[in-house]
Formats: sequence, structure tokens, C-alpha cells
Amino acid sequence: MVGDQGAFKLHNPWPRIGWGSAAGIIIISLVLGFPILGRYRPNDPPLDLWSAICRGLGITSDTEPAVGSRPALRTPTQMAWTSSTLDQIAAGDTQHGGFIGMNCSACHGQGGVSPSSLIPTIAGMDAAAIYKQLDDYRSGKRLWGVMEAMAKVLSAQDSADVAAYFAAQPGGLPTLSGNRIPESGRSLWQADPARRLVFAGDPQRGIPPCSACHGPGGYKLGAPALQGQHAAYIERQLEAFAQGMRQNDIFEQMRAIAKQLTADEMQKLGAFYGTRAGAQEPGGLTSR
Repeated sequence: MVGDQGAFKLHNPWPRIGWGSAAGIIIISLVLGFPILGRYRPNDPPLDLWSAICRGLGITSDTEPAVGSRPALRTPTQMAWTSSTLDQIAAGDTQHGGFIGMNCSACHGQGGVSPSSLIPTIAGMDAAAIYKQLDDYRSGKRLWGVMEAMAKVLSAQDSADVAAYFAAQPGGLPTLSGNRIPESGRSLWQADPARRLVFAGDPQRGIPPCSACHGPGGYKLGAPALQGQHAAYIERQLEAFAQGMRQNDIFEQMRAIAKQLTADEMQKLGAFYGTRAGAQEPGGLTSR
């Protein structure tokens, strides 16, 4: 009986050895995991001891006050499609807009029909699309020296008037007509890459059909119709969105799409719209 109790006497060393080993492993793990291994990051300089410990615990090492300065929020546009803004655009004075538009003819051509592929035709463009771009230039959300200077001298009412004037001019972009819904019956198996992107998009790359916003058939508020626009201008704008040089697209939609396009696809899309191919589509747009 005495021999059986010997293993349970207090002087038995094995419990101490077990607990000591466990404590040693924990200490070594903490030392290796926080001050030593936790300091090193691939392609970045080592962290200090405090930052390494915080990183290992999954918390921030930032000790600055919450009221510290932060970078300003970057918004792509200040345009808000409120009912009052839409009413102002719809009630634009074309006579006053024509007077303002005289200053635009030097670049955009007589009546807004541009003779240069560097400058877009704005005759027949939707008034809301013109108004938005003027507002973006005025607020600095879209950058182009001449247009920024021109837009900054215009009031919101001036912008609505000149937008109404150019939207009513003939000989430019086709008129948006019908119910403004995307056309059906188009296939992802179209041989022509431009026609496929325009009417079906590319779901594997997250690219929606161009026609859903820019026509033919579809329409999105503030998005310009592209039929009849200069092919080279369309191609350059796609490149500007892809490179982040143009950043006034709401929700960064155009930047996300353009980054997925190849240079050849951009060129073919410009050619498709620039040759008014979209205007020839049944149920699409008709020319002014």
C-alpha cells in the first residue's frame, strides 16, 4: 500500500517537468512569434517591437488621436441627380444657351458638330450628359485646361441652358428614341468582338454590354450616346479611363471596364460607334 502511494507524493518531479516544459514552449513561441519573426514582412522594412507585438495580436499600433488629419475623400463627381437638377436641365433656355454656345464653336464646331477627332461632337448629345461634364470640369473632377476655364465661368443655369441648346442641334449624334432598354437577341458568340462587347458584354471579365448605358437601345442617365461620335475620340477616352487619367465616372464603372479591354478592342469599339453602325441596328437609334 505504501509503495502504491509513492507515485502521488508531492516530491514527484514529473508534474513540474510537464508544467515547466509547457511554460518554456509558450515563452519561446511568444519571443519568436512577436519580437523576432513578427517584425519581418516581405518587400517591406522590419517593424519595431511594439508594432510587431500589435501585428501578432491583430490590432493596430497607431497611437495617434482619432481627430488626427486624414486624407480628403476622393469623389469622382459632385453631380447628384436630384429632381430639382433634372427639372433645371429640362427647363434649359435654348436661346440663352445659343448665345453661350457661340464661345464653344471654335473647338466643337458650328452647332456642336466637331470637325476634329480630338474634340467630341456635342450636337444632339443628351442634355443631362452635357450638364454633368460641365459640372465635372467646373469642380475639377474632370481635367482639361481649356474646358475647366470655360466651365468655371458658367453658372449651373448657364450649363443647363447651353446643354439644352446643343442637345437640340441637328446633324450631330442620333436621337435617343423608344423605351431606352437594351436590345435582346444578341449573342456572346458574335464573331465581331466590337458587336459582342456592345450587345452582350463579357461576363467572364465582368464587362456589361456597352449598349446598356450608351445605346443603341439602352440608356443610363448622364451617359452620352456614342453613335456617330468620332472613333478616335472614343478610343482615347477608353485609354484615359484605363490608365486612370480620367476619373469622373460614378462608382468607377468605366475605369473598371476599360482596364479589362485590350488596345485592339478599344480600337474596334471606337470604329463600331464612329461609323454609326449602332444607328443601323433595328430598334436602336435613328439619325436626326
